[in-house]
Amino acid sequence: MNYTLSTTTIDPAVSDLNTARMGIQRFGQPILLTLGMIGCILNIAIFLRPTMRTNSCAIYFHASSWANLFCLTWGLFISMLAFFMNNNPLTYNSAYCKIRYYILTGSQLASRACVVLACLDRFLLCSQSIQQRSFCRANVAFKVMLITVAGCACLSTYVLVVYDAFPQARQCTTSSAAGKIIDTTVLFLFNFGTPAVLMSTLTGLIIWRLKQNGKRIGGRKIHVRHRDLQLAAMLIGQVVLYIVTALPFVSTFIYMTITQYDPPASKSAYRNAAESLALTATGSFGTFIFNALTFYVYTLTAPSFRRELFALIIPKRWINQMHLREQTQITRTNRIRPSLRD
Repeated sequence: MNYTLSTTTIDPAVSDLNTARMGIQRFGQPILLTLGMIGCILNIAIFLRPTMRTNSCAIYFHASSWANLFCLTWGLFISMLAFFMNNNPLTYNSAYCKIRYYILTGSQLASRACVVLACLDRFLLCSQSIQQRSFCRANVAFKVMLITVAGCACLSTYVLVVYDAFPQARQCTTSSAAGKIIDTTVLFLFNFGTPAVLMSTLTGLIIWRLKQNGKRIGGRKIHVRHRDLQLAAMLIGQVVLYIVTALPFVSTFIYMTITQYDPPASKSAYRNAAESLALTATGSFGTFIFNALTFYVYTLTAPSFRRELFALIIPKRWINQMHLREQTQITRTNRIRPSLRD
């Protein structure tokens, strides 16, 4: 009796790529989600404090923190559920597919837009024009923020039309070539291209104006509070984080768009594994790094933000006791003692 033994040899390189992709999903995403959720909640709590609520730039940061929280919930958390439960409703539930990508797209647009508005706010604050500096008021910032969020919500409505679930292909994606063009255009114009250009330009102008203001001798020098300078530092750090984390995703998206019509038979197992790893690393993981790590950028760049965090976490009576001890120590140090005579 003859037996035929069939064996399949898996390329070690392909196995390593698949292991790396699953490692990102199994360990990287939960860690990033935990750090991000904690950071967003602390951001919101800090920007709600009385000392922050009256600052126009902090209002934009506050709105951006809410948008980042929605991005992590409807983006990273949903992706994690699909992986760990081995069941992705996005691929067969059309309503769920549309709603998820609508909220995610609107939240990402709002998050970027609020950072751009914060850049504009800091740029105008350093202006010699009183009219331009009048834009940097809390009531103006609140109205502009509401209009911007409403605009992002309206712009994202195309998702409800062009996205759909495809059970056979196990995908939630655009349903037509025209929808693909619209989705790609919105991604490059409003989710990366325009925000990146505006953030970079305004950040450069902020630094230039701050330097010019510091060198101004004969002309009138604009007084910028120390807290406002630290908010500018927080903003610059956030812009750098955005550009560094967005470039890999956009590069991968361009590559996938160009090669989407390549015949499947022309792709090797190694190429398929490499593309899957790149999509996971830059898409379902890398694109949410900006949303998750803003709190840590704020903490590293601004002492005033760290003080607000300290005041939020430490009970008020402990802080009062510490201040009382400091005052007592200063009083004892400055007390005039009688001199000793021989």
